[in-house]
Amino acid sequence: MLHVLQVTDCHLFPSPGETLLGVATQASLDAVLRAACAERTPCAVLATGDIAQRPAAATYELFLATLRRHFSGPLLCVPGNHDHGATLASSLPTDDLVIGGWRLAGVDTHVDDVVGGSVGAAELERLAALPNGPPTLVAGHHCPVHTGCAWLDEHRIENGAALLEVLAAGAAAYVFGHIHQPFEGRSNGIPLLGTPSTCFQFARESASFAFDDAKPGYRWLHLADDGSVASELRRADFDIHLDLKDRDR
Repeated sequence: MLHVLQVTDCHLFPSPGETLLGVATQASLDAVLRAACAERTPCAVLATGDIAQRPAAATYELFLATLRRHFSGPLLCVPGNHDHGATLASSLPTDDLVIGGWRLAGVDTHVDDVVGGSVGAAELERLAALPNGPPTLVAGHHCPVHTGCAWLDEHRIENGAALLEVLAAGAAAYVFGHIHQPFEGRSNGIPLLGTPSTCFQFARESASFAFDDAKPGYRWLHLADDGSVASELRRADFDIHLDLKDRDR
């Protein structure tokens, strides 16, 4: 059994003291990692995008330094819409992992400076060409289906059907971020799992932009030897006091 930790939507700045919407995002990430790693040591960590709010190399260095205070093992990162793809790729590990009889495969759903998701033809071909063998968990940033949160659903992967077709051919599950709230669905029998942010959360089933006062979250993915996936959604004990005037400028 592999125990994989997913963290997502950290929205970090180059400096650990900076805040977004009143949340010290590096401190909330630190609280999430502390809580998770007190429960168990992960076999690997997935960071599924929007690692940065301000995507400089120093921001990604801060993410890695924060993580390494709690965990020194395998890491796979994928970019989100707030990230800069080339900067992230030069700063953090993005290669697929093969560990404990499983493949952890990232998929790039982001386009620089665009909020919504899209998966390029080369990415789809790469996923489709993964060799048979170990069961595969695929991790991306955006969601390929409607979640019931209308304003966020506008940002779903525009060619989500194409990604789902590839996933149906061999993925054990697809995990993602972006929506800052929990989601559990299925497509062609494949679990689709969305995970809350390590900082602030969005209100569920809202027609327009709205926040929730839920605490920072993370997800455990338990990958069994038989190729099945179970998961646990958890929250860190970190108080959120939103300040809607505190925007990144």
